[in-house]
Amino acid sequence: MTSEKLKNIFAIGETVAVEFKRCGNGISADTYETVCSFLNRFGGNIYLGVEDNGKVCGIPQNAAPDIVKNFIKTISNSDIINPTVYLTPEILKYEGKHIVHIHIPPSSEVHSYKRVI
Repeated sequence: MTSEKLKNIFAIGETVAVEFKRCGNGISADTYETVCSFLNRFGGNIYLGVEDNGKVCGIPQNAAPDIVKNFIKTISNSDIINPTVYLTPEILKYEGKHIVHIHIPPSSEVHSYKRVI
């Protein structure tokens, strides 16, 4: 994804298909709620390391791989997201800061987060 495309996404802000998460000390629970919502609707994109207003705060470079690993581990847990889903987050560099982009395609199944749809 190009810097120009990211700049446009951040300028437009959050929409029904784009969600920003600060991700300061790890992934918050509402990120997984958003994953479930996107799966059950039309899909979408989550950007970790971005504030709600579109300002990129970034994720520490050394923490990004662990964040991706923990995200994958969590969404693979059927007690969290059911049925499980397989997503491939990508670490991107934007204006010298690291962010994580997660594309969530729409699903043909109904998913629940901690047994709540």
